[in-house]
Amino acid sequence: MLGIDPTKVPSNPERFRDWAVVLGDTTMSSGCHYWEVTVKRSQQFRIGVADVDISREGCIGVDDLSWVFAYTSRRWNAMFANETTPIRNVGNPERVGLLLDCDSKKLSLVDVSKLAFIHSMPAEFHGPVVPAFALWDGELLTHSGLDVPEKLNRN
Repeated sequence: MLGIDPTKVPSNPERFRDWAVVLGDTTMSSGCHYWEVTVKRSQQFRIGVADVDISREGCIGVDDLSWVFAYTSRRWNAMFANETTPIRNVGNPERVGLLLDCDSKKLSLVDVSKLAFIHSMPAEFHGPVVPAFALWDGELLTHSGLDVPEKLNRN
């Protein structure tokens, strides 16, 4: 996913207004789901999940229909309803994992190199959700269709 100039694309009611936001096409409502994201040259992005009916007026993380991990100014935050919770001691990993446990209503950020949880947040969704990605600059590469690593399955 590359950051694009929104003035260079035709108008579409399905398009988000501000950031370059992409919603996945696989809905999730039960079980555990895992995917990874490689970050390339981006200083500001958000990754997580969003309700399939999220408004396209804002960005993910600013309402109560999306749960994201945000990276900006070399800092990570958990973000929900425009409220942020700082996440300490993450650094600037090139690749991170996301684990959604629908049954426990929990979204976790994973250190892929150690297969360890960095931070978990409640995700109290009521309907199906989809992977969600927002990009201000640079590139994000998604790795989907992955099995939940066994080491994470035990936690």
